[in-house]
Amino acid sequence: MSRTSLARLAMPCAAAMIAGGCRTDTGSTPDPFADNLWTLSEREIRVGSADDPDYAFGPIVDLVPGPDGLLYTMHWGAGTIRRWAPDGTPAGTVGRKGEGPGEFETPLGMGFFGDSLWVWDMDAYRVSYFDLEGAFLGSVSPKVDIGGSMEESPPRPDRPLRDGTFIGVSPAWSDGIARGTLTETPYVHMDADGNRLARIWTRPRAPRDVFAILDDDGFGGSYSSQPFGDDVRASTADEGLLVLDRRAWIGEGEASVKLTKIGLDGDTLLTVAIPYNPVPLTAERYDSAVAAEVEDWRDRSGSLTADEADIREAMYRPDYLPAVRGFMQARDGTIWLRRFDPVESEDGELMIESWVLDAEGVALARAVTPVSVGMMVVSGDTVWGIEHDELGVQYIVRYRLNRDG
Repeated sequence: MSRTSLARLAMPCAAAMIAGGCRTDTGSTPDPFADNLWTLSEREIRVGSADDPDYAFGPIVDLVPGPDGLLYTMHWGAGTIRRWAPDGTPAGTVGRKGEGPGEFETPLGMGFFGDSLWVWDMDAYRVSYFDLEGAFLGSVSPKVDIGGSMEESPPRPDRPLRDGTFIGVSPAWSDGIARGTLTETPYVHMDADGNRLARIWTRPRAPRDVFAILDDDGFGGSYSSQPFGDDVRASTADEGLLVLDRRAWIGEGEASVKLTKIGLDGDTLLTVAIPYNPVPLTAERYDSAVAAEVEDWRDRSGSLTADEADIREAMYRPDYLPAVRGFMQARDGTIWLRRFDPVESEDGELMIESWVLDAEGVALARAVTPVSVGMMVVSGDTVWGIEHDELGVQYIVRYRLNRDG
């Protein structure tokens, strides 16, 4: 699609307010992102294969550009990290599946402290370190307290920090959230011995945050995401947390999305509220989501184990759609808020719309990117992401970010 047609997106009211905006019974809210449009260039690199062992890989859970110019991709199923040269050719691996030194059971996150790669192993509760040649440097296994009840589980280490401490998070058990017995989960700053240095923030939990068909015995059930979920989200970083309050408008006061930066000591570093025009959740759209969930249950189980009444009872129904579906912190400090609904281009292609803010929460641009591109990293003008072919095979892709749209 050309950049000219991108600039002439056909915008439904459910997506954004460009060129006059959408109007609800609340009036029109000025759009601070309307004046600057960011788009992606034509694809520069596509890496992957369905059958070539040098280029075939399993699901990617993390993707990080290294200080050595290589791209690092994490594959939890294979228990390894692959490296790729700037032109997309293989450049070796780091670690392997196993329980020994330099091996991973379930790698779930990675990053760099200077020239050292750190890899967090979720099941082993261990962080391993490697140099830029892939050599194992050592590991730290922080103390983990797995005691307590489902409602009061102690925080467990979740992300290593440069100084040897960790950000810890209490488990969020779906059953407890759905039944209303688990109403909050704390994030803490902790040392390697499990001592709490500070409580950073407490994440609120509500039964509406989980789509749950509960068993009648008081414990257990089937759980998934709410189609119209608006739960509060958090993202960890070396300096603390970025918290996104995306609760749907309830019909009172100004409709806004709130971003908050919180330091490791629990102090609020920044709060910004982004106003928007709320869009009602229509009965037709809600009914369509219920019907889709009914079909999904049939597909999964082979026979319907939850009837339509059960699904309607389990599905959260806000009066208005959430404004934002999720968010991403870019390596350059910008913050990308993905709008809840896609937009449609003149030629019918579905596009993801994002609000982009700088590190201080100032509106920078409205970005429009293809739905087919699962963006994972924005580093300057380089965008790395994941695409799938018609068979579901993953490919690593690179695009250039056009900031002068």
